[in-house]
Amino acid sequence: MFKILVTGSSGFIGQHLYHYLQSCGYTVIAADIKDGIDLTQEQVVKNLPDVDVVIHLAAYNGTKHFYDKPFDVIRNSILPTQYLLERYSGKVKRFIFAGTCESYAGAVDLFDWPVPTDETVPLVVSDVKNPRWSYGGSKIVNELQVIAAHEQLGQEYTIIRYHNVFGPNQVDHFIPEFIDRAKNGDYVLRGYLNTRSFMYIEDALEATRLIIESDKIKNQIINVGNDKEIKILDVANIILDLMNIKSPLVLYPEPLGSVKRRCPDIKKLRSLGFRSKITLLQGLMKVMESQCKLE
Repeated sequence: MFKILVTGSSGFIGQHLYHYLQSCGYTVIAADIKDGIDLTQEQVVKNLPDVDVVIHLAAYNGTKHFYDKPFDVIRNSILPTQYLLERYSGKVKRFIFAGTCESYAGAVDLFDWPVPTDETVPLVVSDVKNPRWSYGGSKIVNELQVIAAHEQLGQEYTIIRYHNVFGPNQVDHFIPEFIDRAKNGDYVLRGYLNTRSFMYIEDALEATRLIIESDKIKNQIINVGNDKEIKILDVANIILDLMNIKSPLVLYPEPLGSVKRRCPDIKKLRSLGFRSKITLLQGLMKVMESQCKLE
């Protein structure tokens, strides 16, 4: 079994992936700023242990940070990726990088790119002056870094574009955030006509394991998500129904720069044998059971 380095191991996906891979028999090394491992420091990265596979999840995520601390968001994407590639290129079997569906939002909105969207979509910064693009834009650069390391240094890679993964104990995500607000009588909903496709964390972990263990998607980009598109309004109404809340929603348009539609084409993921096991309703109930008692 491989020895795997997971960066961002205290983040939502990272902490779940760390424990899941251990349960699968892998030796897993955690690297996270919350454990005192600052990946923006070159010497810190140089001192990381030798491993067989790197899974680079670490980033300064959270929509509020994109607007409040855009420079920090960019710094915490670009520097760790560069240093990790310099440290491990030519020394690991695969460098697996967690990209984002935010990186192609501009292509969908500006050029009406097809939805569900496959991995060939152009990566487009639709408004360089909108600080929201501090995250999606830096992730575009990260993909370029990973591919450049392959072209110049021969490092094999896979870029995973996760799509709206959700689950218990998550912060800065629409589903748990809306549940918490609804519990406190706040029924404001922004971007209610926007669509997304949600994937429960257990399915995302299984998909990631298949990617680690498969040679079919070496040096490729792969979407990880669910291809069932749904309006944010409909998700909010399902949550209110589960909570037995009859109060009307207070509806507002989406923030500037928020993509109107998002749903991945997952043919490539299915070719690895992946099949989703947790429906949106089942996932919502699991999250709610961890946040409040269903009535």
